[in-house]
Amino acid sequence: MIKKGTLLRHVLCWIIFISYELTFIHFSVGTLGRLTNFVVFYTLNITLFYVNAHILLHFAFFKTSKPYLTAIGLTIIELPLYLIIKYSIDCVIADPAHPIAGHIPLNDLYAVTNIWRGIYFIGLSIAYWSMLYMIRFKDRNHEMEIEQLKSRAKTLELENKYMSVENAYLQNQISPHLLFNSLSFIHNEVYKVSADAGNSVSRLSDLMRYSLVSADETMTVSLSQETAQLENLIELCRMRFREQFFLRFKRKGKISDVKIMPLVLVTLVENVMKHGDMGDKKHPAHISLELEGNRLIFETRNLKRNTNLYAKGGLGLRNIEKRLSNYYQGRYKFLIHDEDDLFAVNLTIDL
Repeated sequence: MIKKGTLLRHVLCWIIFISYELTFIHFSVGTLGRLTNFVVFYTLNITLFYVNAHILLHFAFFKTSKPYLTAIGLTIIELPLYLIIKYSIDCVIADPAHPIAGHIPLNDLYAVTNIWRGIYFIGLSIAYWSMLYMIRFKDRNHEMEIEQLKSRAKTLELENKYMSVENAYLQNQISPHLLFNSLSFIHNEVYKVSADAGNSVSRLSDLMRYSLVSADETMTVSLSQETAQLENLIELCRMRFREQFFLRFKRKGKISDVKIMPLVLVTLVENVMKHGDMGDKKHPAHISLELEGNRLIFETRNLKRNTNLYAKGGLGLRNIEKRLSNYYQGRYKFLIHDEDDLFAVNLTIDL
């Protein structure tokens, strides 16, 4: 659709052009013909102008493989058609009562004069189309330059982010290395005094190492590795609470043959250790891990502490839900049962 501003500019240009031609005719010939004639013929010539520019030239240069030959061929066809239409209109205007050809002599002078007039407007049309093409070409180049600059800026931004992440990663390598060395030293010293305390430090070191460097390039670990850390975590809590720790951990299935996203099961057990009440011998906490083929069924059930720290929809559970959704989309079920005194989680994953 033509914009209003563009339409007004075209109308203004035609007004100036027609005024120039009529003024030239007036001073050259000394008289002007009927207004109806000028309206009809300028309408015909302006139509020729736009048809040539927006239909013929557009088709020749954007729809064909040989634009110049096609444009020349279409122009050769266009001129006789223009002459026929012009002659028919002349006959109608010359004798409205008998609108048939033959009232105006169709001689060489008439043909040359009108074909030259058609060539004149076609030439103006070609100049107009060339200007539009140059503007379009310039705008397209400008858009391409902008896109290239945006692409380059995005590349530089990604490179900067990569360098920042790489630097952060390299810096973070220092802290775990120092931490594990320190824990190793503490274990060696504490073990001399208390074997239980030394074992606790050792299990804690294993858990932290697993949390930092557990996953391989597929972002998974062996289910047996995850299970080993569950046992580490359970034993740490057992050492802490001693006789006031009642928990049953049941395993079933061959867990060494499958892989799982790390720290999902560990986080669920950690929530049990952190928020569950495991001091009631009659109602011990339960953790169940079962593997049926490639389907993992993991359940936890425990009494809730009176402090009610195990709030429904906690941050740890939301993070697990998000990680499961990203990695096991459509292949898992994660159900939470939150009652007055009991909290249970049921997780099923098709590995």
